[in-house]
Amino acid sequence: MTSKKKTMITLNDLIINPQNINIKNLLEDWKWILKELSKVVLITAMGDLFIQGESGKVYFLDVCAGQLSKISENGQEFESFLSDVEFVTDYFYPKQIVQYRKDGLNLQEEHCYSHTIPLVLGGKDEIDNIEITDVQVYLNIMGQVHMQIKNLPLGTKIDSVVIKKK
Repeated sequence: MTSKKKTMITLNDLIINPQNINIKNLLEDWKWILKELSKVVLITAMGDLFIQGESGKVYFLDVCAGQLSKISENGQEFESFLSDVEFVTDYFYPKQIVQYRKDGLNLQEEHCYSHTIPLVLGGKDEIDNIEITDVQVYLNIMGQVHMQIKNLPLGTKIDSVVIKKK
């Protein structure tokens, strides 16, 4: 009988250190979806954001899906969720991160995991479609993509996407 070796992972392994990231610019291409002026609270290794609005409410910006959802009424409530295994599993994808690392995809500073072909543009959620991307570039591109397709009917064939360089 063989035993599976478990890989230990911490919350720090599931987030990106924002030290050298221009946080102010991360939300630039997402203004169209934000309900209020916001600041970035956490950046996940998958490039998603937890942001806090002026009201104190904390939101989750699912960059892959282009959706914003309220997580908590305030920062203290949000912080309490970070010790909840189910919450961390649902929003930080630890199993996928462990698998990516086993497959040799290790993040460098200021980078995140992303889909080579975004899911919203027909990409598959498979390891062969995962790459490491600069988080600022990823957020800019995905914000622009989602803004361009937000009003299209589900299933619309997309022939091209225009990405503007700032």
